[in-house]
Amino acid sequence: MSEMTLASLAEKLKDESISVSGDSNHKIKRIAPPENADSESLCVIWDKKALENLNHEIPIAAPGEFFDESNHDGIICKNPRALLPKFAEIFTEHKRRLKGINPKAEISPSAKISPEAYIAPFAYVGDNCIVEEGTVIEPHAVLLENVHVGKNCIIHSGAVIGCDGFGFERTHEGLIKIPQMGGVLIGDDVEIGACTTIDRGTMSDTVIGSGTKIDNQVQIGHNVHVGKNCIICSMSGIGGSSVIDDNVTMSVQAGITDHVHIGANTIIAGRSGVTNDLPANSVVSGFPARPHNEAKRALVLAADLPVLYKRIRMLEKKVEALQKS
Repeated sequence: MSEMTLASLAEKLKDESISVSGDSNHKIKRIAPPENADSESLCVIWDKKALENLNHEIPIAAPGEFFDESNHDGIICKNPRALLPKFAEIFTEHKRRLKGINPKAEISPSAKISPEAYIAPFAYVGDNCIVEEGTVIEPHAVLLENVHVGKNCIIHSGAVIGCDGFGFERTHEGLIKIPQMGGVLIGDDVEIGACTTIDRGTMSDTVIGSGTKIDNQVQIGHNVHVGKNCIICSMSGIGGSSVIDDNVTMSVQAGITDHVHIGANTIIAGRSGVTNDLPANSVVSGFPARPHNEAKRALVLAADLPVLYKRIRMLEKKVEALQKS
């Protein structure tokens, strides 16, 4: 990204509530944290403490009152923290600007790739796949047959989309594999992390709703339906045929068993294990997952168990002595 002035940066943000303080022609090339910033960096500040040791030559993006107490050039904005992703987008040569199919990628003749998408070296796109405009498939990502990826998605390196679901039937002859004939349907603006796997459906599609963000090393089983704008953090897993409604958050190493329904806006704390349906707006933790406040009380009580055990044993001995007397 070439340098730009504070005035041109403010214009790019397209927000009437944003203005420039000081020299509007101050040129900047990057965003940087306070400890690494220089006069060509924009430092995004939402805590006044960060100003204490910040050189006055460094431009800042901050609320208006911060400028009243300093003489920095910069961008006046109400919520600099919310603007940080926009600044990062402007000052980064973002991967979504790439287009086309790298010659080292392997693409099935039956796949349909938008000319506005980008397929990186050593990625594989299989039979009957569709990749829509603005989507990026990173190196070594694999899309097996019948995967449909919507617009403006990112599939990170090592992700495998459309592998067989884990379906077997136990018989007197042993375990028989159930053919997995469905596909995977991914909405728009979805991000899927490195080394994440999403299984194809058994007969219908596994579905990932638009706007959902999936971290690295996540496992999503066959026939799962994940709603819109969900967050699924690393090393989490969702068992087959479960339904996850919109705006659900799964924290690190959370697990959901198969065939359960998670209501909208639910938050599942890290390392929780969900074994039953959860109503909308739940906040749960622990194993088996239960309301978070209840789980916290149980943890506090569990820490006291050794002391309580000694007290109970002492009381039992006193009762026995009383009974003998």
